[in-house]
Amino acid sequence: MRQLRAFGVIAVHGSFSRAAAVLGLDASALSRQVATLERELGVRLFHRTGRGAPLTELGERLAPLARALLDDMAAFAEAARGERGRPSGQVALGVVPVAARGLVAKLAGYLRRDYPGIRLRAFEGYSGAVEEWLAAGRVDIGLFNRYRSGRVRDAEPLLHADVYLIGARGNPALRAEQIPLRALQDVPLALPASPNSMASLLTTLAMQQHFDLNIALEAGSTSLIADAIAGSELCTISPCPPFSRELASGEFAAARLVRPVLQQTTWMALSSAHPLPRAAQVVARAIRELARRE
Repeated sequence: MRQLRAFGVIAVHGSFSRAAAVLGLDASALSRQVATLERELGVRLFHRTGRGAPLTELGERLAPLARALLDDMAAFAEAARGERGRPSGQVALGVVPVAARGLVAKLAGYLRRDYPGIRLRAFEGYSGAVEEWLAAGRVDIGLFNRYRSGRVRDAEPLLHADVYLIGARGNPALRAEQIPLRALQDVPLALPASPNSMASLLTTLAMQQHFDLNIALEAGSTSLIADAIAGSELCTISPCPPFSRELASGEFAAARLVRPVLQQTTWMALSSAHPLPRAAQVVARAIRELARRE
């Protein structure tokens, strides 16, 4: 490409010395580049005269092709620079219900505004499923929950939320603003299907207080749980964000779980099953920023 650029500039200016000044090269170095190009092509491109460097007949025919190639190369470089600045491609995100409604909606809006070349594929699932997707490389980024203190290897904390008993407004179990864990023994519950870290923790805590949870329904999605508790006396145990719409409308009510108080931490991890594309790095950075605003 250096040799081709030298040929094109000399063809425009008709002089090795003027072309050398434009390119910021020594005239002898420029002459060597052209000589190498002519040797590789097996042709003469210029007439060397004391009054400049006019093109040969073949050089005249090749000069437009050289300019087209140089223009294409400039466009290629510009596209590459634009790709670095505005990455594109598909990014797969695995997300738990606590983040699915609010965070993903804001993330999609942010990407559409600032990175329209990035297409987001979001999969909602409980923590166990999200971690399986991460390990298998099905998703680039995973958001999952933990309920105990301590660090999670190769993950970073994003969100913290207290855990509540949630049910239809008017449910007698929700008369108070707070409810002790021990009182759940008489409350029919709809919980995420096993294996699920929330359900496992609640079962363990109930055993420690010498009672069994009354689990009437195990469901594989938050929407199924919402439908179930809307039309029955069932309650669920969850942070409020997955049911924020129903709580805001007054359809659902919530009582904070106490003795013990439980807090859910949502963590973000990046897949180690494959190199992370630049677009996924942009999405991860956006998730961190949006989580800080929550």
